[in-house]
Amino acid sequence: MSDHVILIHGDLLMKERLDTVRNSRRIEHTPKNRFQYVIFLPGLFHYKMACVDAIWRTYIQPKEGRDDENSLYQHTAVLRPEETGKMVSKPGFRRVHDVIHHDIWASMLDCWRIEAESQNPEWSTLENFAVSEPKWDDVVAMSHTIVRKYVATTQGLDEARAQPSTGRDKQFENQTLRNRDELMYIDVCQAMNTGDIGRVEASFLPWIYVFKATGKHKYASQMTKFLVNLQFNWPKKLSDIIRMNLLCNPSGHALAFRAIDWVVERNNLYTKVIYRGGGPNGTIEHIIKESPLIEVYRNCHVIIENGFHLQHQTIRHAQPDMTNTIRKLSMRIKEKYAHIKTFGRKALWLILDQINEGMALMQEQRIVSEEETTIFDTDGDDFID
Repeated sequence: MSDHVILIHGDLLMKERLDTVRNSRRIEHTPKNRFQYVIFLPGLFHYKMACVDAIWRTYIQPKEGRDDENSLYQHTAVLRPEETGKMVSKPGFRRVHDVIHHDIWASMLDCWRIEAESQNPEWSTLENFAVSEPKWDDVVAMSHTIVRKYVATTQGLDEARAQPSTGRDKQFENQTLRNRDELMYIDVCQAMNTGDIGRVEASFLPWIYVFKATGKHKYASQMTKFLVNLQFNWPKKLSDIIRMNLLCNPSGHALAFRAIDWVVERNNLYTKVIYRGGGPNGTIEHIIKESPLIEVYRNCHVIIENGFHLQHQTIRHAQPDMTNTIRKLSMRIKEKYAHIKTFGRKALWLILDQINEGMALMQEQRIVSEEETTIFDTDGDDFID
């Protein structure tokens, strides 16, 4: 056993329990008895949930910024008008995940409209731009321009905020900063779905800073340790093995890679919730006894559902048609001139650059709060991508 390692995927609670066991066995004489062969890997599904929680803490949780006309909370009122109360209390992972995606879609459509019209007045709408059949090289060039103009960078934001008030547009600064953070999250999601572990690894560092700034210090600490071990401490072959085992593809389909802890949580959902039994059968002993048969139960259900052509009997639902809603949000963004710089425009709340704040905190080794507990619990809808 001393010549082999066992990879364990989990959340922070799993890491704390593993550390407790190791600490209690430090006096043992052999690496096997000291559990040195066990390597903890942070679950990427919980990592993605932590990213969503950090965005929620930055853009929705502060009460002072909810009344800004271009705030994420105001956009949520357009996307989910009946769920604004849930968004400020316990929204859950899936709800915030969807809001982030839909908000950045509407924002990017507005950016494309502005950029297309600036290059050709006849392209006053995206429909006219599409009809003109632009060349791919032009589309790529325009995308680079959009990122440069409408996605904040730490250096560019610092320079803008160093200007006098008459030379600033605080709402534009907030909007470009939110564009950056939402695009960072979109990149994490797409990288995980495509199995691009290199992009996933590249995303760790900026999100570590964001975790630090938003009070998620344990996540920041554990992700930092994992990144340092992966790139510097572990042998190269071991690091490569770990990279190749952070994601899996249970279905074998394209764009269907999943984190290992996602698979574990999904199995827990079937074991502890869907097929746990009811009444006197819903005991821990009964759940453990039947847990090896969970996949058999599920296959039986699928066979019956397919045989009788039953619909809507799965946790995977059809995606809602958000075309009209996103068009409505895009019109609101256009009317509020969210991406048009207007010097002297003020904002009720100035969003902090959490990457910059996190860098400063890590350099100073300061802790600003101890809000470690994530607000999100998992349910069936969280296992749909």
